[in-house]
Amino acid sequence: MAVIRILPIFLILAGVLSSTSSSALVTLVRQPRQMAMGGIGVGLADDEYALFNNPAGLAGQKTRQFRPVNVALEGSLDIYSSLSTVTDALSNFGLGTLNELMGQDIYLRASTAPLITLPNFTVAFIGDAQGSLLIRNQANPTYRIGNMLTYGFQAGMGWSFKSGRRPVDEWRFGLAGKMLWRKGGIYDLSTPEFLSLANDAEGYIANLVGDYGMGFGADVGVQYVRHLDSKGSDLYFGASLTDIGGTRFDVSTARAVPMNPSIGVGWVKNSDFLRFKAGLDLRNLDQETRFSNKLHFGTETSLPLFDIYAGMNQLNLTYGAAFDIWVLRITALSYAEELGVAFHQNTSRRYVLHVDFNLPI
Repeated sequence: MAVIRILPIFLILAGVLSSTSSSALVTLVRQPRQMAMGGIGVGLADDEYALFNNPAGLAGQKTRQFRPVNVALEGSLDIYSSLSTVTDALSNFGLGTLNELMGQDIYLRASTAPLITLPNFTVAFIGDAQGSLLIRNQANPTYRIGNMLTYGFQAGMGWSFKSGRRPVDEWRFGLAGKMLWRKGGIYDLSTPEFLSLANDAEGYIANLVGDYGMGFGADVGVQYVRHLDSKGSDLYFGASLTDIGGTRFDVSTARAVPMNPSIGVGWVKNSDFLRFKAGLDLRNLDQETRFSNKLHFGTETSLPLFDIYAGMNQLNLTYGAAFDIWVLRITALSYAEELGVAFHQNTSRRYVLHVDFNLPI
């Protein structure tokens, strides 16, 4: 069977260039559909956002679209439940902030990815701003602060090859490149360093974050699609290697984008009334962390005007819904990210609102 023949390729991509160090399981661009579906998007790369997960999926894109507005706002649960406390503490940052924010998971992110899609090709502008603060363990405090700004461009293209008298077997290959500028990152501070931050927050953060650095990265992906029937029901098998070797910047203060070898499977079922999708990904395969932190599962149920999402991201529940009004699409969702190495060691619940304006061209 064709599936048996391609398994060695997936296994090779999954194990290549493994790393012995541990880092946060992060990606450069995560679209709301991906987050609401448990973080999948490697095997089931079937739309223009395959550019960011598995560029081989671009080979299945036949539409022409321009998305001039593509904005997502994201915040952690503590931001919403303790907004006044967090705002007061951050606006008057000092030693008293330590007690006010102890145990609070502060995370804010704003991102945009306007793009142009042509058959087999997508190009996108990337803009991303993240801020976070996490202080834990009052007896022996640990401090983690994040301040990271990224912008740049990414483009990718996919190629499709079909075989057999009936073209039910389809191979897809994809390549993507990116040019990025970034400053800042995520930092673990000692108590003396945090006291310096508390005494002069603006100056300390400016010195910590530094200047923008430029970096170049490349992604590669492969996908096998088995077309099951004439209605468009398909089986997907995919593997990708994003940010090959790690995308690094020419200033030491800018955090590198870690390499992410991933594999995945997906299934799409079409009927007269709805479209159902399900997928399973194993991501960040080179990271030294629990298997559960690499596991992602999700589903999508598409109805007229509505899409409903559900999934598990690192064994944490994700869910959401999207509503289409002609050229406007609004998505609301919730997901949880595991910040620790062990399961449920340090889980952050987050909420996202996304607005997407789409014009056919």
